[in-house]
Amino acid sequence: MLLYDFLKKVEEFNLPVSFGLDLASYILNVSYEDVKSLYYTDIDDNKVEQVFSQLKDHIPVAYITGRKEFYGREFLVDENVLIPRVETEILVEEVLKRYKNHGNLDIIDICSGSGAIGLTIMQEIANCHMTLLDISPKAIDISKKNAEKFNIKNNIEYICDDILLYTSDKKYDIVLCNPPYISFEEYAWLEEEVKKEPVIALTAGDNGLLFYKNILSKFPILCKNSGIMFFEIGAAQADDVKKIAENNNLYAECIKDYSLNDRVIIVHS
Repeated sequence: MLLYDFLKKVEEFNLPVSFGLDLASYILNVSYEDVKSLYYTDIDDNKVEQVFSQLKDHIPVAYITGRKEFYGREFLVDENVLIPRVETEILVEEVLKRYKNHGNLDIIDICSGSGAIGLTIMQEIANCHMTLLDISPKAIDISKKNAEKFNIKNNIEYICDDILLYTSDKKYDIVLCNPPYISFEEYAWLEEEVKKEPVIALTAGDNGLLFYKNILSKFPILCKNSGIMFFEIGAAQADDVKKIAENNNLYAECIKDYSLNDRVIIVHS
């Protein structure tokens, strides 16, 4: 099959053009940019059929290729971690607006998954000390592979634990968190591709608010006196998370994403 014909057939799955090109670069083992000059190249029919079979089974493109771009860097991903999304880059941007030129910061990324948030921040802020915390040992393994990929060897700690039960012996300047925030009722309506991602990284009790309530209640034990927390939230959760912050005598600010949906909550004392 020609690459051109492959890309036309991929259109049947209603995927963005960029996803088709990414699949093609994966099959041909060439860069994304090089694919654009190879439209009339023959590609391996067996690989093509394998990819189409996975797409028919609603396997996300990122799991097929084993990679996903986030904030200009390519992260390794598999079915054990949430796929990084462009909306989450808003959280990174808000941190960098405030701390890009700071150094020697102690930072923790809670529910760290692939490490996309924490490892990105670590490469953007000089001399910071990063802790990645996740309940899944397989997710921790992926984050370690990403740290190795980006040649991050120093000033990083991995903790495999349940944040809902975790008590920290250390306080941080910055707490980062993209927690599970989809309610069990909402989960039933998700696209089939999204349901291929780890349910433990997607859903939370208490109508999706469980992690916000738990982590915000731990503000005094997680944060230094001038500490700050950055959360990703669901589009309809801003008022609820702000109220949780207020109940803990904390101040909360909401930031919208590129689609003008509420996306990030910033909390400080």
